[in-house]
Amino acid sequence: MSEHLTNRQIEGYRQRTLEPAELLALDDHLAECAACRRQMREATGARSTVLALQANLHDAAAQPGSWWRIADLFSPMSLRLAGVAVTALLIVALILLLRNWPDKRGDIVITPSPPPSSPIPQPSVNPAPDTLLALNDGAGRVTLDAQGNLTGLESLLPADQQRVKTALTTQKVVTPRTLRELKSASGDVMGSPTEASFALLSPVGKIVASNRPTLRWQPLRGAINYQVTITDPRANYKEVAVSPALSDAKWTIDHPLKRGHIYTWQVTARTESGEVKAPALNAPEAKFKVLEQAKTDELARAEKAYAGSHLTLGTLYAQAGLLDEAEREFQALVKANLESDVAKNLLRDVRAKRRALAQYRKR
Repeated sequence: MSEHLTNRQIEGYRQRTLEPAELLALDDHLAECAACRRQMREATGARSTVLALQANLHDAAAQPGSWWRIADLFSPMSLRLAGVAVTALLIVALILLLRNWPDKRGDIVITPSPPPSSPIPQPSVNPAPDTLLALNDGAGRVTLDAQGNLTGLESLLPADQQRVKTALTTQKVVTPRTLRELKSASGDVMGSPTEASFALLSPVGKIVASNRPTLRWQPLRGAINYQVTITDPRANYKEVAVSPALSDAKWTIDHPLKRGHIYTWQVTARTESGEVKAPALNAPEAKFKVLEQAKTDELARAEKAYAGSHLTLGTLYAQAGLLDEAEREFQALVKANLESDVAKNLLRDVRAKRRALAQYRKR
């Protein structure tokens, strides 16, 4: 840098009488400027010589026969030494004066601004974005800001983070197209026109995680026993499982079904007056789908990695079509966020989708 220290700055730096901010500025300058460091050393040396002379005079005056000692200080040799010191001091002062003498461009000196009486607020480079929503989720807290940044779920895979963001911003869950296909009625009619009716309960129009699901239906008054038949529509309704005679209105399939397949099922109730089948005449087929192996593995990973995050698991269950499981997770989310409309709307949406899938059973 082209600027050099002034006499005032050199003396003030040596005496440490300058403001702290200015001393720091001079420290930085001396670290970079060899000329000013040399100037500082010269000034310090001259000052030391004068101080030594003053000390000798003081000591001489304090001792017995001080006048003789003082006179001795002013002997020809002493006077010559003092003259040398004074001359050196004058030369240094002259050099400093000439070095800092203003030229046509003006006097260039380092004059740090005095520190402000109070800190001046500086604009933030990255201002904190506005938080759109916040939810208690398990042992943590999840927030979403206006820029779409999701915090509190950093461990999620990018695809899972996007699913959660979509659920939070729309306050709805995404479900697979397969659920709508399971709801649609088949052209095949099951049952007879004279039979009494009873309803199949579950799984009907659902995707199930287990490949050995438990089937449930309403008990029929007067039924002696029941028998369940499961068929594969893709194999021309070939029977893939038949239950023994059952006294209870439920049955857990005794062998695993193929994952990714859609099945239909029917219950035959035996009474003293004959057989009654469900579904009833002109009712849609009772269908369910066994979840694919890849999706099963994905959910197993999520259940382990995201354990405790009701928001994440509820979203992923819904995306896989497991609405019962999704409803359970969103119920827990609402319980932890009783004042949150977002959590309530997610639960409402899951329940609405479940009701829509169950409507055809009443037709």
